[in-house]
Amino acid sequence: MSYWNLEKRSCVQYRRHFLVDNSVFHVERCMNVMQSGTQMIKLKRGTKGLVRLFYLDEHRTRLRWRPSRKSEKAKILIDSIYKVTEGRQSEIFHRQAEGNFDPSCCFTIYHGNHMESLDLITSNPEEARTWITGL
Repeated sequence: MSYWNLEKRSCVQYRRHFLVDNSVFHVERCMNVMQSGTQMIKLKRGTKGLVRLFYLDEHRTRLRWRPSRKSEKAKILIDSIYKVTEGRQSEIFHRQAEGNFDPSCCFTIYHGNHMESLDLITSNPEEARTWITGL
């Protein structure tokens, strides 16, 4: 990604976007953090949020979480992710009675053939940004 910038001195100068040089490093750092795992709140319909450890598996092909009573179902294939949205945009976020969550700490992962959603809340905006970028 790059752009042209017109300086005050009326000369055209070519500049590179800061992510061009750092994008591989930045995404790799996100992936490493994701593999280490992050505690997040998983929102579900009709219940309070559940604190779970979310992590990217060793092959970087699945998003997993624990604890889970259904450990084999506690995963999302990375290839099945349709989109990731920032903030409190999903239906579950809108229905959640306790809407005291900072929108910059919230994101939703839409996945699967039926566009299922996984609504997550991190403890700080930096963690949310890491996961959104990595996914």
